[in-house]
Amino acid sequence: MDLSVPAVLAELANQRPIFHSEADFQHAIAWEIHKRLPRASVRLERPVEVSHRNNRIYVDIWIEQDGHVLAIELKYKTRALQSHIGSEQYALRSQTAQDSGRYDLIKDVGRAENIVADRVPRAGTRSC
Repeated sequence: MDLSVPAVLAELANQRPIFHSEADFQHAIAWEIHKRLPRASVRLERPVEVSHRNNRIYVDIWIEQDGHVLAIELKYKTRALQSHIGSEQYALRSQTAQDSGRYDLIKDVGRAENIVADRVPRAGTRSC
């Protein structure tokens, strides 16, 4: 799977300077990825079973192609803004609670680590 996430983000910045919400941002990124990888399965909020934790986690964007997987977790933190851009009115709230934002970021990193740990063979183990 040949995908440059920085190139995807640069293209989005050219198309739209702002998004209404994290969900709007997710959708825009997923759409751009799908345009670049039309044979890939691109899913939003995909549930993933993690065996060593005995539970299910949800990944913001899950991409599969030719046996390869890319899981993307996003954060879209905003400051208060009222703006009219093109034909759209934007009304963003301030998300100034930095401690909870940082906690959410750490949770996302933990989810990514759990996905990798569940799929990468550990040293000294064999898959059958």
